Amino acid sequence: MTPFLLTAALLAQSPECINANGRRLCGYDCKNANDSEAACAQTPHGVCVAHVGRVVCFDPPLWLQAALAGPPPAPKCVTAGTQAACGYNCVSERGNVACAQTPAGVCKSQPDDAFICADPPPEVYGVFGSKTPAMSCITRGLVTACGYQCVDSGGAIGCTRTPFGVCDTQLGPPSCLDPDKYVICAGGKNTPKPTCTSHGGRLGCGYNCVTVGSAVACSKTPKGSCDTQSGAPVCFDPPVRGGESRCLKVIGSE
Repeated sequence: MTPFLLTAALLAQSPECINANGRRLCGYDCKNANDSEAACAQTPHGVCVAHVGRVVCFDPPLWLQAALAGPPPAPKCVTAGTQAACGYNCVSERGNVACAQTPAGVCKSQPDDAFICADPPPEVYGVFGSKTPAMSCITRGLVTACGYQCVDSGGAIGCTRTPFGVCDTQLGPPSCLDPDKYVICAGGKNTPKPTCTSHGGRLGCGYNCVTVGSAVACSKTPKGSCDTQSGAPVCFDPPVRGGESRCLKVIGSE
């Protein structure tokens, strides 16, 4: 990088300060709404918008840069009527606005004109990085659900929070379960999905499920086990260790 470009890049990342309503305010992408309200983003990747006498700012989650191994995509802002929102995959309908908090997140309008938004948790970004699968949404009646593995059954809908989860419909309405974040970091893209077992009108979801008498039980991790010798299931899960450093970092283990 030439000295000129390096200097320009450093300046672009430097905070700025503005005068607003008798005070001094500093940060990034500062905006002043007719001296009635002012605000600044807290990070170089943040963004602000001034709209109808107010300022809305958004900063991508701090863990996102580590998950993507580089700067996050630039967020955007959207306005409609008196509303304003900033983030990712912003939507605007009938005077309402909403944005997801991460690049693979999604927002969907509901029949009552409200929005529902969902974002993959940090461990999903820790596994997939910039190739994190986008979420989707389904609607039934006045209810909308967003996530992964979305299903509609028994008069209800449901979605998992991660691509590794499962939504079971054996007993009618969806019952959804996602592996623990440490299980996902340890398993990476090969994380086994939980399974569900119905028995005696009851449903159990997890790993290595067993049934005994009228009970059903499952371990919480792939290496867990459930014992049935006492006539009632007793499950044990050893500590989950290891995993890709990027994933462990974004969930706060490093």
